Amino acid sequence: MSAISKDEVALYDRQIRLWGMEAQTRLRSSSVCIMGITALSLETSKNLVLSGIGTLTLIDSHKITAQDLQAQYYFDQSHIGRPRDHVLAEQLQLLNPLVTIRVGKSGQELSGFDVVVHVDAYAKAQRVASACRSAQVNFVAAGALGLFGFVFVDCGDRHEYVETTSAESSTACVAEYVSLSDSLAACVQESSTVRLRRKYPPLVFVFQALMAGMADTEDELEKLVKASLHSRSIPSDVVDHDIISRVAQSLGTEFVPCAAVVGGTLAQEVLKIITRKDMPINNWYTYDALKGDAITCTLKP
Repeated sequence: MSAISKDEVALYDRQIRLWGMEAQTRLRSSSVCIMGITALSLETSKNLVLSGIGTLTLIDSHKITAQDLQAQYYFDQSHIGRPRDHVLAEQLQLLNPLVTIRVGKSGQELSGFDVVVHVDAYAKAQRVASACRSAQVNFVAAGALGLFGFVFVDCGDRHEYVETTSAESSTACVAEYVSLSDSLAACVQESSTVRLRRKYPPLVFVFQALMAGMADTEDELEKLVKASLHSRSIPSDVVDHDIISRVAQSLGTEFVPCAAVVGGTLAQEVLKIITRKDMPINNWYTYDALKGDAITCTLKP
């Protein structure tokens, strides 16, 4: 790793004091890929660029539309019709010229990245997650639908990190993660539905169902959720109709405050993975803006 320059030390002084020079050097040498440009990934990429990562690659060639302007605040009327990734790269470069920002291509090789973040397009997440597993690349999936959001983290079979135990001491630790496909197939058993809901937020099962198929209506989403639960012998009443209905109403929508909360969490987890300071979420995080609930849980075989 090359040494950090005096200009970088001056720019990142406050965070270097927080997590140390070694962690900042890891950030400076890191390469992150974000697939999918939404209000959520915009918030996350902004945080990562400001933190001083080495290289950020953006992949989303969809053209900007008037609807995008409602939630993606880096876009304006002059950007309509241009590719999302190109425009966002230009805007982010203004925030921090010290970070290399590139535009990638769909289907490109992933082995050169430290972390790949897959946002939106839930049904495609398993394919990207599998490719990352094969290439031994850390994978994170995330999404924000209206008032709801989630983050899933897979750091591979062995993730080494340092846990801060006090102001003067820390402990070297190792965490084991499972693949997205294994987590989606995980069976969970509790003595009652009440205990099941206490241990696992019902919202996590809804997002898991969305990764197994596509839904545009409430009926389609309910069928997906029930099929996902039935295939794992999980009681269907762990997810009540009210949750399904509220998520269904949010399909295809973006709410900036919710995207900001989930995007901040997502960026934080990516920074943990790169710096190896503290354990990243293992392995699900869900956010319900209506309740103000941010809950983590582990779903493993």
